[in-house]
Amino acid sequence: MIALSASLSKKVPVVGVEFSSRSCSAGVEVEADSGATPQELLEKLRKLYALLEVAVDEQLQCPSQLPISAIEGKPKPSDASRPSCNGNGRKATQAQIKAIEAIARDRRIGTTELEELMRGRFGVGSASELSLKEASSVIEALKNREDQR
Repeated sequence: MIALSASLSKKVPVVGVEFSSRSCSAGVEVEADSGATPQELLEKLRKLYALLEVAVDEQLQCPSQLPISAIEGKPKPSDASRPSCNGNGRKATQAQIKAIEAIARDRRIGTTELEELMRGRFGVGSASELSLKEASSVIEALKNREDQR
């Protein structure tokens, strides 16, 4: 067996904070057949780096685990008000969550069907896990179902 190891790091500036940056990295090690050709090994490494790039880019789009307000000595927001990491970083509002539930109820869309819709589109099982933008998209999709019934 041949061990292939790949790692990727990226560093980006923190918008609005002078002389600050945020870095994320990911790494992976896999085994390859010892009889693999150099071309096969190269192709496997290309795929690994493509996966690592996606993973690192996703992490860079997520809000920092430590909010700037905490660094500056301001009160740290509660976990409930901390942005999510799905989409644009801002969580769905309570009004959006209630709207999703109400529209689904009005359209006689069951909990299971609603969960499948959200899981299929955004990989989440409840409205409270959606981002602001994703919640708007679910609301539109539910409203459009009325037109089709």
